[in-house]
Amino acid sequence: MAVEWWVVLATLAGPVIAVQTQKMVERTTERRRRRLQIFTALMANRATRIADDFVRALNLIDLEFLPRWWSRGKERAVINAWRALLGELTHGPGAGADQAAVIAWNLRCDDRVVDLLVAMSTALGYSFTPEELRRGIYHPQGSVEREHAQLAILDGLRKIFSGQSSFPMAVTQFPASPELAQAQVDLARKAAAAYDEQDGALKIKQINP
Repeated sequence: MAVEWWVVLATLAGPVIAVQTQKMVERTTERRRRRLQIFTALMANRATRIADDFVRALNLIDLEFLPRWWSRGKERAVINAWRALLGELTHGPGAGADQAAVIAWNLRCDDRVVDLLVAMSTALGYSFTPEELRRGIYHPQGSVEREHAQLAILDGLRKIFSGQSSFPMAVTQFPASPELAQAQVDLARKAAAAYDEQDGALKIKQINP
């Protein structure tokens, strides 16, 4: 009789276990897909770290790489690398820093980005080396110049709207025609003739009716 009950329980529990197993597989697959989207966005934009896709991907790391018990070490490495990068990004050289300080800060950020991508690639089953991630980037000079120009424009507008600067203006030439210039000369000559050359008194001409 006991054997029959186990058979009944196994028969009833079989479909339930199968459904739950399928759901777990689907959740795991979807989670990996979202993680790959984050990794892909970071890889594609690692040369342009001000890109919106890069920033959005960074802000999703805490959500999608939350450590789980079965892979805690690899996921914790991703979170730690992200925290190190965030610390550098939020503690920049400051507005008054010299060029050397800015360059040093950018180099530190580059190192932290590479560390993050290495940890993330390991968690996802890839085997990128730090050198591959650091050197395998194509970023045309034209794109660099465009980004610098956009940043310069935005910085200039920010200073104008905050009252730190103003629009530069320089008048190099007034529009004029030869006829208008001659009329102005004639008017000036007539105005000068209306005053006495000796004492500068205004000449008055009386006209009898």
